[in-house]
Amino acid sequence: MVGNPVQVARVYNNRGVDELVFIDIFATTQKRKINLKLVADVIKECYMPIAIGGGIETIADINDLLKIGADKVIIKTKALVDSDFIKEAVAFYGSQCISIAVDAYKTSEGYKIFNHLDIDKSLDDYVQEMIDCKVGEFVLVSVDKDGMMNGFDIELINYVENITNIPIIASGGGGNIEHYNELFSKTNVLAVGSASIFHFTQYTPLDIKNELKKINIPVRI
Repeated sequence: MVGNPVQVARVYNNRGVDELVFIDIFATTQKRKINLKLVADVIKECYMPIAIGGGIETIADINDLLKIGADKVIIKTKALVDSDFIKEAVAFYGSQCISIAVDAYKTSEGYKIFNHLDIDKSLDDYVQEMIDCKVGEFVLVSVDKDGMMNGFDIELINYVENITNIPIIASGGGGNIEHYNELFSKTNVLAVGSASIFHFTQYTPLDIKNELKKINIPVRI
C-alpha cells in the first residue's frame, strides 16, 4: 500500500475490490509481529474478504489474525523453513485458511524462490512441498515483474499452473487494461492481485472488471 493503510483500505472498499491482501513485508526480517491494532483498523474498513500476512511464526499468530477478522493468512518465510508447521496449520484451520506466498524469479538454473534467508529453493520443490501440505491457495508474485507495470509474467504463471491444481492469485506487472486481457486470455488463472496500477495510473478496479467482462471472465460489478 501507498500512504496510510486504513485510508487506502477505505478507498479500495469504496471501489469494489473483491478481496484485500495486506502483507507487512518487513515483519519477518525485522523479527517482530504484525501490528494487530493496525490490522484490526484496516479490517474495520473492509466489506470484502481480507488476507493478512507478515511475521507469522506460530499457530497463535494465525489465531490472533483470525480473531480480529482476517479470512485467511498468507505465509512465506515460515513455509520455507518449516513445512511441518504448514501441515499443522492446515490441519487446525483448514486448507481454505492457509495461503502461501510464492515470490519467484528466473535464473539460469530455472525458477527460484526469492527470500532474505539465502535459502536456495527451487520453485518446483517449494510448490511441491506446499502441495503435500494441502494448502488452499498460492499467491504467485513474479519478482522480475513486480512493480514494473509492463505486463504479467505469462511464462511463469503457465509454468506454475502446469505443476499444480491449487488455485493461483497472479500478481506482479499489471500496468494497463491490455495486460489483464492478456493474462486471462493466455493463462487459466481465475484471480489477479494488483496494487501499482491503482496507485500510479488512472485505472480503477472497476475499469479492469469491465474489461474482463468483455472477454467473458466472470466478475462481480
